[in-house]
Amino acid sequence: MGSMRISVRIILNSLTPLISSEQDRKDTIKIAILLAKQDTRVTAEKTVAILYTMADKFLRGSDLEELKEVVAMTRLGQMLYDDGLKAGKSEGRIEGSDRMASLTKKLLEADRMADLQLALDDPGYREKLMDEYGIK
Repeated sequence: MGSMRISVRIILNSLTPLISSEQDRKDTIKIAILLAKQDTRVTAEKTVAILYTMADKFLRGSDLEELKEVVAMTRLGQMLYDDGLKAGKSEGRIEGSDRMASLTKKLLEADRMADLQLALDDPGYREKLMDEYGIK
């Protein structure tokens, strides 16, 4: 029960500036994010996510860019970045593997074993062969 009260307090403390502020939305969202970031519990991270969603809805252009710096420093922002990076690496590995399999198949069909061996050892030569065979 005490944990629930603390969670509600985090949310209210973070959102109160948005409701009762005389400042512009950018500054109030920024202050609310900074308040929520002071706590590392999941509730605080969820509050930051809510604030980020509100910023995306209500702010534009340079205001979003300025706020991006604040959000980028959050654990949630880092988690989103890491997920995107992991997905990109996975796609890159699959694409690279597919390209190499295509090149290997073409070189085997052409009985170019020496070129295949050289392509395995020399990335520059590998790319030259991929260009030669039109492998993108």
